[in-house]
Amino acid sequence: METQLVSESLSTALFNDRDQSWLSFNRRVLEETGFPDLGVYDKVRFVAIHGSNLDEFSRVRLAALEQMVAHTEGEERLQYLKTLAAARGEVFRQSMAARQVLEEKIIPELAAQGVIIYQDSDALHPDHREEVIHIFMSKVLSYLQPVIITPKTKIFLEDRMLYFLVHVNAGRRLEDLKITLNIPSQSLPRFFMLGSRDSNHYVIFLDDVIRIGIPLLFPSFQFKGMYAFKVNRDADLHLKESIREEEDLVEILHRGLDVRRTGEPSLFQYDAAMPKALVDFCRTRFGLEEGEMQPVGHYQGTIDLFRLPNPVGASLLQQPWPALRHPELPMYGDYFDEISRRDYLLHFPYQAYDYVLVFFNLAVLDQQVTEVMATFYRVAQDSHIVHALISAARNGKKVKAFVEIKARFDEANNLYWAEQMAKAGVEITYSIPGIKVHAKAALIKRRENGNEKRYAYLGTGNFNEKTAAMYSDMGLLTSRPELCGELESVFAFLYERRQPAPFRHLLVSQFGSLETFMDLIDRERYHALAGRPCGITVKINNLEDDEIIERLYEAAQAGVPITLLVRSICRIRPGVKRLSENIRLYRVVGRYLEHSRVFLFHNDGQDDLYLGSADWMKRNLRSRVEVVFPIYDPAIRKEIMQFLEIQCRPSVKTQCLDENLQAIPWPEPPEQYCAQEAFYRFLKNGTR
Repeated sequence: METQLVSESLSTALFNDRDQSWLSFNRRVLEETGFPDLGVYDKVRFVAIHGSNLDEFSRVRLAALEQMVAHTEGEERLQYLKTLAAARGEVFRQSMAARQVLEEKIIPELAAQGVIIYQDSDALHPDHREEVIHIFMSKVLSYLQPVIITPKTKIFLEDRMLYFLVHVNAGRRLEDLKITLNIPSQSLPRFFMLGSRDSNHYVIFLDDVIRIGIPLLFPSFQFKGMYAFKVNRDADLHLKESIREEEDLVEILHRGLDVRRTGEPSLFQYDAAMPKALVDFCRTRFGLEEGEMQPVGHYQGTIDLFRLPNPVGASLLQQPWPALRHPELPMYGDYFDEISRRDYLLHFPYQAYDYVLVFFNLAVLDQQVTEVMATFYRVAQDSHIVHALISAARNGKKVKAFVEIKARFDEANNLYWAEQMAKAGVEITYSIPGIKVHAKAALIKRRENGNEKRYAYLGTGNFNEKTAAMYSDMGLLTSRPELCGELESVFAFLYERRQPAPFRHLLVSQFGSLETFMDLIDRERYHALAGRPCGITVKINNLEDDEIIERLYEAAQAGVPITLLVRSICRIRPGVKRLSENIRLYRVVGRYLEHSRVFLFHNDGQDDLYLGSADWMKRNLRSRVEVVFPIYDPAIRKEIMQFLEIQCRPSVKTQCLDENLQAIPWPEPPEQYCAQEAFYRFLKNGTR
């Protein structure tokens, strides 16, 4: 008899909260600043990453929850209100924790290394005062846009912009004058270097340059206070699903990018020293809800720490890991000849991303190449790959590119590069209305001995040189006819909407990948019930889909050992008695963002192993085009198995998580290196 999920009375305990699970990952990002192997500027970077993540969360998830509250009633609305309040509370706690890390750990550590960051304009050394005033008068003043607030003033606070609320006494009937003043950090540096003294380097916030300079322009005013604040707005473009024509979508998206800046407020963070009367004034005057307002500190916008100057240099950063060469694929050899003989797997950024660039560059000049096809989800700012496609088109080759212009926050950049490629003769296909194309793939056709030969690149990460240096991903170079043929069917659907034949090798979202994943899970359950060897190991970024999670629970109850490596959103609850005792959940955080997706089903000793672009989320399995591909080469399969084993070993930056996504102490002291370091060493030396 097949096992069933536990009673319906426990159904509410089956899933972790989506937003709290993601926020737990972001807290883990902040915790990275506590590891001694990082240099102080690496810690600064992690605080900036943490702040960037919170910004995106407030602009997307908090805004979405507010929309859900506004458009529901009764018990459903109460549940969304509860979820929204919990998410806002955790955002506030993490914002305060980040500032504590910055003020109590990082700034003192910087000072010990000779980098002094002024934290209060009153503490400015007399030798620096004239320098700061010069910066204000010559570089900053022309960017300031003060707005006196009167009952008739129309005020719009731009998304993610920094402001001061300036409270002054201007005499006579202007004793309670309030002014908004922009902090132009998007046009100017957020930090300015000042002259060195006593072997120390001095840095001052743009905020403090303004605090010092602005009163000099109004000597007759009494400045009662200047309080920094920032507003985040709803960043969803709210594209209508009824759009059916590609041209309509492009036009509407262009308009939507302008509208994004005017979305409803989702988070308002302000200087905790702001008096209550001014807080109440802001709430009323700026049209805010009380729950959206958070007093978090003197300085807003920790994301700007990405731009903190490093006058000392590399000694304040952790030792880099130089990108490795593949031990067998020659960087400058005949790629097509090599790939025709065997498959090659690349690991980024452990190994050089140049291999991908060379793959495309060779297609430009190779006279036997006739056609190039590729998908783009997030295009780099100055993409070498896009330039290669442009060159290939100008060289007379047939070049097709599918550009997903609905990739959130990359819409404008993707549109720009799509238009540049189109001008050069690249055949551009834009988004498919109603779904996103998230697949990461390319196909090159070549004439060899009078026949057509196909070469494919299939990856877990975007064609983006910048993110490839920060995200841990894998890419397969292959000429296997069964994979290349099915990939060409995917491109035929993307470019021509031609319905593909059933896929036998690739797992393609929109064409049965969800059903196949569930069948693969069920097969392991049947093996367990029959007493045969079984097991599931999956590494993904997000695990959110209810149906997949329920199938995993059923498999675990049947006795299938399940190992999950999930980076961020994770709604499954491992280790729960009578539900998920056979499920182990791990999270790895390190210098690289874990981004590869790996799916291993043990299948009675006949392992099925896949890589791909899809997470186990509703959107990936139901409203996107994803490509998950099998690994057939025995040597590559062994290498990926070793990667998974390293990821799950007890080490200082690998956490085993309980049902509430809290770290479980390792029974014995873990290895002092991290999983990423161990894998880098494995690729470099063949040892763990």
